[in-house]
Amino acid sequence: MRNNLFLYLILLLLTACGGGSPRKPAEPVQIAAPPPLETVRRLAEINKQALSVVRDSTASYPPEIRAILNRGSIRFAMSSQDQKPFFYIHAETGELIGLDVELGYEIANRLRVRAIFNRDARTFDDVVKQVINKEADVALSKLSITTQRAELVRFTNPYISFRQSLLVNRLEFAKIGPEEQLANYIRNYHGTLGVIKNSSYMNYAVTNFPLAKIETFNTWDDTVNALFEGKILAAYRDEGEILIISATKKDASILMKPVFINDKRDPIAMAVSVDAPLLQEWLNVFLTEYLLQRNRELTPKRLVERHFTVEDSGSGK
Repeated sequence: MRNNLFLYLILLLLTACGGGSPRKPAEPVQIAAPPPLETVRRLAEINKQALSVVRDSTASYPPEIRAILNRGSIRFAMSSQDQKPFFYIHAETGELIGLDVELGYEIANRLRVRAIFNRDARTFDDVVKQVINKEADVALSKLSITTQRAELVRFTNPYISFRQSLLVNRLEFAKIGPEEQLANYIRNYHGTLGVIKNSSYMNYAVTNFPLAKIETFNTWDDTVNALFEGKILAAYRDEGEILIISATKKDASILMKPVFINDKRDPIAMAVSVDAPLLQEWLNVFLTEYLLQRNRELTPKRLVERHFTVEDSGSGK
């Protein structure tokens, strides 16, 4: 009996000290990101402190960064059209929030300058023009990397990448054939295809679907409305926007068929002037650190979940 008790105490002691069978390492704790409005307010409050920063000489900095530091602000170009979840006006408070707004404040706070968001641009190409014309330091506007734009500006590394996607009107496609034939049809797509005017997807459509009858619309909402009304067979955009429609548009899963194109990507990045190579490099270093901390959050699915709630249902945005 004493021997058994002695062995039991030894085993208990070994267990308490980490002995015995090796334990599996604990799973890392995933801390949910704060609500978007709360995050932007916190970053904006930090940014206010930049107004009181007293700097030493900036003579040793490269010209594009020296100009920002001497001005005491960094100017971000954004489209005037909300692009939720990247940048949009909060429905209740009227504050500008979203992933790109958070990024802008993070960049400004790292440089210790004020963040200015210029939303005069009417199109994505206008956003690029503001950088070319030195009206903005950085284009930060859910901007897709395209070869046409890369001839005019310098792109940073992408901070998120989407699959290109189609949203097909099931009722309209039923007039063509059974849904089982949809994949084959898309390989040689020759139906009507809706895209936003002057967007990257207008260029993608010409390249990837040369037989399609391309219809352009002023906004994504106009494109989606045309799709639901049967005026076009499919709408073409990134998977994030397709996930949003599926999550918020009434009867979307019944009336619409999403098609995700795995080998066609839509990388989203910032852009700077061709005269700003060191600002481009600085932003790339910043993004490397930023993505290491937030990589699990920056997926299309998580981004949509964070910015779209039950209250958004039926908005079609």
